[in-house]
Amino acid sequence: MKPIYITLLALAACCMGCSKEPQPGFTPEPGIEQQFTPPANAPTEIKEMYGKYGVWVRMDFNNWKEVTNGVLATDPNNRWGATKVDTDQREAITNYTQALLSNVSEKFAKKFFPLELFFVKTYGGSFWLEDFKVLGRSRLVITWPNQSYGTLPVTDPVNHYYKDSSLARSVWGFLGNMCAARFDAPITEFAIAGKPYDNGEAREIVFKQYEKDRDQDARDRAMDLIALNGGFVTSVGSSSFENDFGEWMKLLATESYTNIKARYLDNSPARARKYEVIVRFFKTYDWDIQAAGNKYREKLGN
Repeated sequence: MKPIYITLLALAACCMGCSKEPQPGFTPEPGIEQQFTPPANAPTEIKEMYGKYGVWVRMDFNNWKEVTNGVLATDPNNRWGATKVDTDQREAITNYTQALLSNVSEKFAKKFFPLELFFVKTYGGSFWLEDFKVLGRSRLVITWPNQSYGTLPVTDPVNHYYKDSSLARSVWGFLGNMCAARFDAPITEFAIAGKPYDNGEAREIVFKQYEKDRDQDARDRAMDLIALNGGFVTSVGSSSFENDFGEWMKLLATESYTNIKARYLDNSPARARKYEVIVRFFKTYDWDIQAAGNKYREKLGN
């Protein structure tokens, strides 16, 4: 009788499973879009930027650990926390990010940009402050007003993006590397247009020679040759796709074609090849990045 009893139990369970009554089940975890979006009471401009570009421009937090805990990474070494931006700086930050994001296509930003640009007054604070902090691929923390070397005080909030080229180039440099980290694999045509990445080996050889002879001019010439022959903006790009792509993205978003051609393309066939490939790549995402660079240089005025 035991096999028959087990069979009857199984049939009963099957009938219960086929019932039209709602059955308990797993509740799906809320996705990133639900967890990391502006709250309902966020300013209209912040919600509009998120809706258009998929980027949450954040300035508020209840505990500084909300800043150091990013979507995909944390900063456990920050023992000194972060502080909120001053109230009178909030509009300037909004103006800055509106100008910044207006220079990228919605399609590219939604695909590759970090989920959050988190502005704080200070980050860290023992003997020195960090002006930028990358947490994974999803959060870029930016201090405001930024005190990086060469950055300017905010005297014209509406046009600060176009006035402070040091800050703009720094931000684009971080964004470029973070976007590159979101690729499933390096852009093949871009990578093979120059020399293979070597994880910093060529630069290490130059540094070791410099340790021997302390010839700074020879060191700089060797670094320039790495870039010229390899198709990199600087020798730093030779180490990885992330660095290479990031440097090109920063250059194109903040410099005119005239200057790029004169300084980078005319003296390096490898860089000229890479330029054509990467500009064409951005256009597949409806982004004429060189037009953004031309505009930036024109507004910068020098």
